[in-house]
Amino acid sequence: MALDNGKRTENGPELPGARIGSRMRVDSFWRINQMKGRIAIIATLAFYSMVFQAMATDTGPLPLPLITRNSVEVCLNSRYSQHSLVGTANTQQISNVLWAAGRVPFTGTHRDIYVATPTATYLYDPSSHSLNWYSNDVTDDGAFAIVHESGLDFDTGISFMLALLGSVSLWQSSESAVASCPKGIGYTKARLVFGVQSVRGLTDELAVHSSVPEGESGWLPDPCTTSDNSLEEVLASLNYVSSFIQTNLTLAQISQILWSGYGCTDHTPSGKAGLTVPSAWANYYLTRSIYLANENGVFRYHNRNPGTSLSTRDHRIEQIDSSSAGRGGKRPADSRGRLQSAVSGLPEAPCYIILCLGSSYVGQEYALLETGFVAGNVLIQATAIDLGSHFKAALTSGERTGIQGATNIPSSHVPQAIVSIGPVEFQASISVALQGEGRPDAGWVVPLAVKFFTPGADVLNNSPIYEFKLTTAKSSSTNMAVCEAMGIAPGTYDITVFSETTLMNVKRGLVISATNTSVDLGALLEGDATQDSTINLNDYAILSMCWLASESQAEYDVRADLDRDGLVNTADLFLLTANWLGISPVEVPPQQ
Repeated sequence: MALDNGKRTENGPELPGARIGSRMRVDSFWRINQMKGRIAIIATLAFYSMVFQAMATDTGPLPLPLITRNSVEVCLNSRYSQHSLVGTANTQQISNVLWAAGRVPFTGTHRDIYVATPTATYLYDPSSHSLNWYSNDVTDDGAFAIVHESGLDFDTGISFMLALLGSVSLWQSSESAVASCPKGIGYTKARLVFGVQSVRGLTDELAVHSSVPEGESGWLPDPCTTSDNSLEEVLASLNYVSSFIQTNLTLAQISQILWSGYGCTDHTPSGKAGLTVPSAWANYYLTRSIYLANENGVFRYHNRNPGTSLSTRDHRIEQIDSSSAGRGGKRPADSRGRLQSAVSGLPEAPCYIILCLGSSYVGQEYALLETGFVAGNVLIQATAIDLGSHFKAALTSGERTGIQGATNIPSSHVPQAIVSIGPVEFQASISVALQGEGRPDAGWVVPLAVKFFTPGADVLNNSPIYEFKLTTAKSSSTNMAVCEAMGIAPGTYDITVFSETTLMNVKRGLVISATNTSVDLGALLEGDATQDSTINLNDYAILSMCWLASESQAEYDVRADLDRDGLVNTADLFLLTANWLGISPVEVPPQQ
């Protein structure tokens, strides 16, 4: 963050750009009412619409965000602030920035997002991605500015950070580059100011490596500064969740998360080594006060070497003694359970990032905004690497003391927020077609066995990664039976399904990559009453022994009632003969 002190606060050498993304526009913000008159007047209006569209901002829907294809990591690595901001923005640029700002959750009581332009101030509605006129107040600083009214500065910081990244992503796109800088002096509340002007471009050059030799305690692998994700697509599906799979993070994941939140980049504001976040006067309020708690204990993150020199760069962790309980007592180094006991509503997670401020910074707006900057970066980076996160802010004094006691964080470092991180409990929405035209409503309630295997597995003999015993219901919108499988890690699987009277279906190479992935496993073939993976005389024998029996009679066998209509008759015999000599597994085509 830079403040209005008359200096450009973050500079850096010219660097080559990365890749140029494609532009995807689906609508136009400007709605010029149809006018009657001469062709010359219409031509003039069209000219002003194209060339001067940013001279007056209108109310109503904004265009959908442009998808640049620039990655989260390259935007984090390239970010820097410019203090002197100029230029005129068009509605597409404003749209991308506001959309990014409105995608993030907030933990306080409220959050209102305003955009101040040279013509007026508008209230942004994230739910409809539209603007409503708010006041005649204008900005004469930069092209436009985002202002927040929120219950917590932490929430404002999160939103500002992702809006800022949204502008960085435009640096290599079909739009003109948008620079930014958070500012405070001269305003009642800090604001994020934007200009349309020259920038140094995107870079994937890594500026920092761990000073600890590889393999030794405290070493972190190099973070990635680019990937094949798209910042806008990650923003569209942020994994902000409160339930996690309890699988510990790898060291590579920890390294990436810590670097994204507060890692060094190659720009040098005011003679100091720049970070992935802006900071007021380049004070970097969270230096040496970010902690990580996982199964191995509690660690302090160091991005400087020595730790107090803001002109240096590093990327390492230092374990602190979280096992000491005072008076010589010992306890497990793993403090995660103690953290959950100390903080109300803290989700169970494999990893926690504890954001602290030195006691002299507590309550300062710029320092609190910076904690939000860090949290915002952690959220978007976690999503980009298929992890989820959750924020716990507005900690009570008792919770702060409890966190310090649970972790042995120094009393001079006051906890401001905890970010919970872990693999997301993804859900697969399973659908199958059930045979039998006369199936009554009750016949759609069928037990299913659903199993997830590694790709290429022998699904009849190998052990599954996940196994679910589910019960279907009839879909309200399709002629399918549906159920849900919960708690699946993202990845690629071969998935099988069968009921107590059907052959097994298998669908191979299915990717679970969204928090709720729809999985159509095809039509289940009825007739395998013996569950021996084939439909043959053994199954026919069961059906013939209870021929024409109804469910009220003793000889009725539900295994022979293939359409679940309460009667064993020709309809069931038809299903059995239609699938005669079928063998499991039945391969379901990928497109089905």
